[in-house]
Amino acid sequence: LKPTECCSGSAVSGNLTDSLDTMLLPAFQICDKEWHYYVINVEFPAVTLFVDGVTYEPYLVTDDWPIHSSKIDTQLTVGACWQGGEVATPRFTQYFHGSLSGLTIRPGRIETQKVISCLQACKEGLDINSLESLAKDIKFHFNPAQSVLVVEGGDVDGINIAMTKVSYINSRQFPTPGLRRLHISTSVQCFGEDTCVSIPDIKAVVMVLPPSEPRITISGSKQLVRPASDLRSPLGVAPFKELRIISTVMKGDSVVRRPGVMEVMHNLDYCDVLVIGDELEPESESLEIQHSALLGKHLDATNSTSGISIYGVDSMAHYEQVLRQLRYRNWRPASLTERRFRLTCSELNGRYTSNEFNLEAGQRSSPHCTHGAR
Repeated sequence: LKPTECCSGSAVSGNLTDSLDTMLLPAFQICDKEWHYYVINVEFPAVTLFVDGVTYEPYLVTDDWPIHSSKIDTQLTVGACWQGGEVATPRFTQYFHGSLSGLTIRPGRIETQKVISCLQACKEGLDINSLESLAKDIKFHFNPAQSVLVVEGGDVDGINIAMTKVSYINSRQFPTPGLRRLHISTSVQCFGEDTCVSIPDIKAVVMVLPPSEPRITISGSKQLVRPASDLRSPLGVAPFKELRIISTVMKGDSVVRRPGVMEVMHNLDYCDVLVIGDELEPESESLEIQHSALLGKHLDATNSTSGISIYGVDSMAHYEQVLRQLRYRNWRPASLTERRFRLTCSELNGRYTSNEFNLEAGQRSSPHCTHGAR
């Protein structure tokens, strides 16, 4: 949620048994033209507000009046307020001005503060290592995104040691390479002295190197030859029954100082099977996946005469299972010379793609018998 224009920010909170309380957040917190993450947990009759992963206690700005009965069914409205009895014509008003990046409603359950804070936490940020080694008078504070760290202490040595424990973390599987700029500012509090030392700010950078890019490899049998009876059968044939999908990355060996290859299990987000050449003839051909093959997986599929697309963020193993159950059927195989299919898979919305795996399908010729007369 990114408000760009507002006079006061309101959020629903309080006891909903017989009234609706309007709460106010400080203008500097909701009208700063920055993105914020709001969560409202309703555990009747209590309501808890989280701002950027932290619980917040707003203060009451309206009187606690009972909610009047209405012929209108209960509704949830985002981005406006319902103005009722104080106007001649009840209507929605006080519209929200800003940007909304997403909205999730989870009926029937609420999340804990730990889960909400985890959802808000950024994949990269600042951290402190070896807390037990810090001086007892050292205090530190993070903002919810862990992009700002404040360290407080009573002496220079303690601060210096604490600063050596500050680290940059990035838990993304494939972090975006480039510079991360750091700004270090220091203030000194002096007591009983005429002058106080001023410490200049320091600017530094952290260079995030390009990650070892995964190589997605599809392998298997590239030819499928079956009797016409198999092609005509109700189930047809499975073109990718022997399919194998692996992902490997180059990994340096710190002992012998030479690169090696390590197989890793990543998630894919789609696999496309494209018909090469003429499109499928709907009157005589089909390429499809049974819905039962998708059950229990985060996958869906759509098909046409040009091929079939399987999509959804899920493991390579699940994609393998689904692709192996893909069925091709041709109930007029006599007219079939060959069918060619091309399979490609993707990770991270196309950031990494597999090789193009080509497969040819055709029918096996029946042996001819020659009968002679004596």
